[in-house]
Amino acid sequence: MKIRKNHRGKHYRYNVNRKTLNKTRSSTGKIKDPKLKKMWMENQRVGTNFAEMGLAKDANKAIAIPSYKKDRLYAAKVVNGFIEEELDEDERRVLGLKKPPVEEAPKRGHVVQELEQLASERADPEFRLPKGVVKELTYFLNKHKFNYKAMVTDRKNFGQWTWRQFRLKIRRFMAIPEQFNVYLEQKKLPVGVKPDWEEYESDSEWTL
Repeated sequence: MKIRKNHRGKHYRYNVNRKTLNKTRSSTGKIKDPKLKKMWMENQRVGTNFAEMGLAKDANKAIAIPSYKKDRLYAAKVVNGFIEEELDEDERRVLGLKKPPVEEAPKRGHVVQELEQLASERADPEFRLPKGVVKELTYFLNKHKFNYKAMVTDRKNFGQWTWRQFRLKIRRFMAIPEQFNVYLEQKKLPVGVKPDWEEYESDSEWTL
């Protein structure tokens, strides 16, 4: 009997780049941390690398969520004699049982200590405003200075910000020296000093 070949549904996908597809499938990803990248062994598996560094490959397995049902089932098996109860070292010595295997320290365990030290150190905040927001605030400052009421009625207030929102955004912009000092240099104003402009439609009017 001759076997009939089925050609239905077998189409070559010309839009697929198989070289890129193979790279993405076989790649394990890029390691961004320089210390992990330096200690990573390319000829070893992912699980072996993590185990030798003292890290966990799967957090769900390393720190499992406690299961009440599993604990009750284990206790029932111990009571019914299906599982031997955990014994102390003295009881094991009396019964002549072998000691449980001792967990060896990871070969590259200093990686964990270095990562813990880096995590404990407080990093400097690197908050930056997007370029589009900086450009927009620069336009309003150049045209209206600190006159928030005029900013509200400006035709380029596409976001329909209120004067309080303008004040909040501008003060946040002024609190980032890396971005606000560039604006001051463009305006030929003293760097690191708030411009001596009078605020209008602001709470500062009522505190004077």
